[in-house]
Amino acid sequence: MKLIRKILIYSAVAVFIIIFLVCTAYVCIPVFLEKILLPRLAGSIGFTDSTCEVRKFSLNKLDMASIRWGESENPFLLTDSIRIDYSLPGLLRRHIKKIIVSGVEIRAEYKDGSIMVPGLDLENIFKNPADVQPENPENSQKQWSLVSFEEFEIRNATLLLTSGDTDVRVPFWMKAMPVTGDGKDNPAGLAIQMGLHLNFADSQTALNIAAQADIKSTVNFHTGEISMRLAFSGMNIAYQGCQVRNSPGDLPLIIELRKKQDVIHANVSRFYIASPLPVEMSTSRDADCRLRFSRKGMDVQGIIQVDFQKELQDTASVFGLKVTDSESIPVRFRGQKRGNIWHFCLNSAQMKKPLKFRRQTETVRFYPDYFSIKGKGVDSRGDVRFAMKLSDVAFDSDAVHVRSPSMLMYGNLAINSARSYLTRTFVKITGAEFKNGSLYAGKIDVKFPFQWPSAPREKELIKAKNKGERYFTITNVKYYGMDIGTIASTPYQDGMGIRFIGQYKDLFPEFSLDFSGRAGISHDGNFLTNIDFKASEPDKGIKIDPGKFSPQLAGIYFDGAIDMNGSCQIAGSTVAGNALISTRDSKIEIPSKKMLLEGIDLDLKLPDLYQFHSAPDQVLKFKRFAWGDIQMNEGEVSFQIESLSSFFLKKSSFSWCGGHVYTHGLQIQSGKRDLDIICYCDRLKLATLLQQFDIARAEGEGAVNGRIPVSYRDGKIKILDGFLYSTPGEGGTIRFHTDTLLSGASGVQQSIQMQIAQEALKNFSYDWAKLSLQSRNEDLLISMQMDGRPAGPLPFGFSKKSGLVKIEQPRANFQGIHFNINFKLPLDKMLYYGSGFSGLMHNK
Repeated sequence: MKLIRKILIYSAVAVFIIIFLVCTAYVCIPVFLEKILLPRLAGSIGFTDSTCEVRKFSLNKLDMASIRWGESENPFLLTDSIRIDYSLPGLLRRHIKKIIVSGVEIRAEYKDGSIMVPGLDLENIFKNPADVQPENPENSQKQWSLVSFEEFEIRNATLLLTSGDTDVRVPFWMKAMPVTGDGKDNPAGLAIQMGLHLNFADSQTALNIAAQADIKSTVNFHTGEISMRLAFSGMNIAYQGCQVRNSPGDLPLIIELRKKQDVIHANVSRFYIASPLPVEMSTSRDADCRLRFSRKGMDVQGIIQVDFQKELQDTASVFGLKVTDSESIPVRFRGQKRGNIWHFCLNSAQMKKPLKFRRQTETVRFYPDYFSIKGKGVDSRGDVRFAMKLSDVAFDSDAVHVRSPSMLMYGNLAINSARSYLTRTFVKITGAEFKNGSLYAGKIDVKFPFQWPSAPREKELIKAKNKGERYFTITNVKYYGMDIGTIASTPYQDGMGIRFIGQYKDLFPEFSLDFSGRAGISHDGNFLTNIDFKASEPDKGIKIDPGKFSPQLAGIYFDGAIDMNGSCQIAGSTVAGNALISTRDSKIEIPSKKMLLEGIDLDLKLPDLYQFHSAPDQVLKFKRFAWGDIQMNEGEVSFQIESLSSFFLKKSSFSWCGGHVYTHGLQIQSGKRDLDIICYCDRLKLATLLQQFDIARAEGEGAVNGRIPVSYRDGKIKILDGFLYSTPGEGGTIRFHTDTLLSGASGVQQSIQMQIAQEALKNFSYDWAKLSLQSRNEDLLISMQMDGRPAGPLPFGFSKKSGLVKIEQPRANFQGIHFNINFKLPLDKMLYYGSGFSGLMHNK
């Protein structure tokens, strides 16, 4: 009995102790986990502060909530809950069935090229593999298998990355499962799946990232090998005008990584750089990228295949360019890192075929001779040098054609930190040519420095103005085959565009234009250029020989001051411009033709400078025009220049022979073989008119009116059916110096009648007068008719023996004398135009 009693008592005590221990465990284990175990675990990783709450603990489940690791005010890790499923036998074997982590938020900061975690030193955790003592596979396996599990999952997780004032939120999830090995509790490796959703836009840096990333990775505990496969779909990354997307068909970008011993092999599938130039990039499996770790540091090398595919039609290139012929360029790269010192280089191979791009009707072609990038530095600081050479560069469109035998670009990138850098680039173009219709520019040499971030515009402008050397020169500019000067300018940077100042000269001696402008790329990818120009010395008199432009203009001279200002715009292949050309009191002379136009005043407005199209109703005024023996004064011409080959004369007027002459509209076109114009004459002084035609030296009052049709045919000027007549009822007096009357006047007998006529014309009062003008062959026939009487008695008398005789006294009065006198004038010689006038009028 006593034995049974003792057994019962001991059993009750044991049960009580077990119950007590169990109750103590239920009470103490959560406290132990919250206060001791988890803080020690966080401390072993590097966190000084950590908190958690055990919501439920049982023999097969542990449920924790509100886990916080890191600084109390800014924790690195926040977790809503962690659920752990296990069994007591499994715990004895260090095996857990399932771990589910929900509502995870990981916080980090990107600064100076590295990721910083609040309250954690990452350098002590993520070390170079070569810095760790080598272990044999068995030790490695033991380290991996300290705790085994059947399933590990992270749900509803977010990575919060802060960079400056920008926060990037990356939602993700992860699953990890062991790979079955020799036994259930002895896995051969680990399989991990992970998904990320990237959607980020930074207005300050113009960085936009959108992509869905699916990651699969395996770890082999026996060999230490690690493989990873990253698939990026829906990818659209844009930064500073550069855009990276999935290849056409939304083919995902696949990145494969394989770690064998101390070497990581990497392969990258096709991905598409849509801007600034459409190009696909990838790596070949036969020549993959290799990353090798050693005690000294890290080495990397490989080949990147750059593919220009003509199938890339859906392009977002800022230039709108598309590839016409598929070509590939292999680019070799290698790099090295020793401690905090690094260097790398990339070099491309020379192509045997040109690269060709198109945009609508525009094409671009060039040979990429070489491309090279070399860099070295310490930590996040360094210097990167680059160079690229293109040959046989060509741009063609419907209107514009550009050629350059060589284009060289080189420069360096100075990296001061992850957010502080300075890029300096120098572009050199030699011997280029530009053609746009009738405009040609040859021997174009360009040397242009470019910097990003750019220097202040004011500083660059002062530097450009003070720089004696011109970086942009065009030594051969022609328009319709005529040499029209040279261009020299100094460009300077204005953000992503170019501003320039320079001078256009050698068009005329001692005449030059100062210009300034800006060139860049519009939002739709077109090249835009705006130029403003003005005469350097608008008040300076110059002498011009237009014969340098065309042989037909030889012998014509201009003397005067020219003021010119305007602007020019180039958008893609479209050229437009406007100008105002002014001159005051200028002179044009053709000595060989005895032609002179002086006192010229003109304000010529050209709203279309390129097509040389003027505004309507332009006015040219002159003080005197002389052509041979014919002179005109105080003229005014209203006109419009429709093009270089078309001229519309709206009206003109001028003073001639003391009266007024005007004309109506006339269309003049280059190459036109005939012209007709009618000169309407009002109150021309008859005496002056006769002197202009070199008929006689005459004096007196009296005027005539009418019209003179002038015709130009077969290179000759002719007057057809012209007539001038006095106003009915208004006579006049005219006094001929009869000794100057031209010999050869016909229709008058060489007798007493001739003597009477000569005496009568010395002072003749006419009731009416009429002149008829008609060209015949090379001569101008003028028929003059007058009806009137001598102003006084004439020295003639009558005798029975001789009839009419000339006597001094007494004098006789004559009434009703009618004159009909014909003159033949050599008009060609009078105007001195000769055979050369034909080419001038035809603008040949």
